Amino acid sequence: MGLEWQTIIQSLNLTIVANWINFGILVAVLSWLLFRPAKEFIQEKRETIKSRIDNAQEKEETARELKKEREQELQEARERRSEIIERAERRAEEIVEEGREEAEKEAARIVEEAKKEAEQEKQEAFDELEEEYVDMALAGAEKVLEREISREDHEKFLNSLFDQLKEKELRTG
Repeated sequence: MGLEWQTIIQSLNLTIVANWINFGILVAVLSWLLFRPAKEFIQEKRETIKSRIDNAQEKEETARELKKEREQELQEARERRSEIIERAERRAEEIVEEGREEAEKEAARIVEEAKKEAEQEKQEAFDELEEEYVDMALAGAEKVLEREISREDHEKFLNSLFDQLKEKELRTG
């Protein structure tokens, strides 16, 4: 029995050692067959993810730059709009001022023309009145010469003549 145990122990030791060796070989083979492809797969995924992250960061940076450019263009457009509005307002004011000046000139011309016309009509009225005075004076003198009148008739006639002259002057004046 002693020998048997010894052989069993020895055989057990050899079996354990052989199992450990087999296990080591199995781990090495599995590692080479399974872990290496898994490791390569994981590495490829890492690279793909890193590439996508880099690409996303580039696109984000490009988007920021484009946004900045658009904001700058928008600001420039606002400034141009303000400038155009200011120019339009100034031009409108100039046009209004030109219109006002032209209207004032036209009004002054019309007033001057009206004054001249009124002066001319006044002069014509005076000329007509003067002619009528002369005609009336001649008619009066003619009547005086045609008949002899008394002093009283003469005064009535002169008063009547003056009344007629005043009345005509008031109508024309």
